[in-house]
Amino acid sequence: MSTPLQQIIFTGLAAGLLATTTPAEATAAGAPLRLAGSGWFAGSGVPICGSSTATSCAGQRHVGGVSYNWWQCVELPQRFYLKRGWHSGVFSGVGIASQIFTRAAALGMERQANGSIKSIVPGDMVVMNRSGAAGHVVVVERVTVNKDGTRNVVTIGQNSQVVRNPMRWHGGRLDSFWASYSVAGVVHATKNMGILSTGGGPVDYPALVNGGGARPFGTGFLSVTSTGQVFGGLPGAAPAVSGRVTDAAVTPSGAGYWLLSSSGQIFPYGDAAAPVARPATAVGELVAIDAAPNGYLVTTSTGQVYGPGVWITSSPEGYSGDFVDIEVTTGGYWLLTSAGQVHPFGAAKWYGNATTFDRAIVAMSGTASGKGYVMVDVAGGVHAFGDAKHLGDLPDGSAEAADIATTATGYVITTKTGVRHTFGPGAGVTHPGAFTGTF
Repeated sequence: MSTPLQQIIFTGLAAGLLATTTPAEATAAGAPLRLAGSGWFAGSGVPICGSSTATSCAGQRHVGGVSYNWWQCVELPQRFYLKRGWHSGVFSGVGIASQIFTRAAALGMERQANGSIKSIVPGDMVVMNRSGAAGHVVVVERVTVNKDGTRNVVTIGQNSQVVRNPMRWHGGRLDSFWASYSVAGVVHATKNMGILSTGGGPVDYPALVNGGGARPFGTGFLSVTSTGQVFGGLPGAAPAVSGRVTDAAVTPSGAGYWLLSSSGQIFPYGDAAAPVARPATAVGELVAIDAAPNGYLVTTSTGQVYGPGVWITSSPEGYSGDFVDIEVTTGGYWLLTSAGQVHPFGAAKWYGNATTFDRAIVAMSGTASGKGYVMVDVAGGVHAFGDAKHLGDLPDGSAEAADIATTATGYVITTKTGVRHTFGPGAGVTHPGAFTGTF
């Protein structure tokens, strides 16, 4: 019999981790309007409509689609391209989004496979796919340049939870904004003579070397170095670490914790339960640990997850960079990559990816409600999503950021030198004593 946590993992995987439709609803006035055409593409877009059997939306009739929902993702570019004069209407031979990419030449369009994307024009289509699924298509609204030379590609989509989603373009690759959806590539209508964006910046993200980590612990704060030196924890013998300590997780009671090493060692303290052995099929370093209903969950740098009573999961599809963090929330968990991608499992909700950071993302932390999260990049920039609030970044001249943890009133960023910067009420800076390794 599967455990509740096993059921969470299985349900998340089977459901594709993110709903791609909204409940069908039709009104006498037509399909529900989610974004006016004047609200995107410099005021020259078309209405973005909610799932419905109504045949019109904001005065426009659907172009293609199916009777149980005329306003699917493929319908949007068909209607938009018809308005722009780039295509005559319905894409011939296209029944699902992924076929837009495979049939690009037959449609008289040009395509670039992900990993070799050299140019993007606003109005282009980005085609995404999940193994065994129909996929998804979005329209590029605009492209801007980040400080590090990468591009921020803002897209508009229909038949999805969120209409406007940014994507990060670097070295010929577009990072997917949907968990476990890979990007097939970009499709361009030859009649689209918009402003061309080229390049995409650095080829890939630099490898991150995780230090120990930091977590709220009782009324204080637990900080751990890569050598296993603990500040603010329980008295006990220093662990015999193979590799380096990469993270710590506090038990639900707050009376104990686990330390995790890159080689898969787990050291319990206080009321923390004895660990399970690292599965032989685990690939990559062990980078993060968090408390869970069955004890804890651990993730590898390739996004595999395991814990007591939980089999090891497969790596998510369509990710960039390395996995750097895992955060458990009510009924599920999030995985985070150094590319700022958040992969939700179980009941965990997706609230957005980071795309405008200047250096790789290193850690995340969920809010108490489970309805948001914050991330921090190596440069100390904070990125807030959902009900999380941005309260400030590390000041200029600070050491590199190592971890972030939400509190009841804000968040705390710990640097690799162990300095803790508190943001929110009671803001301040705390310095560690003598230490070895890095935090």
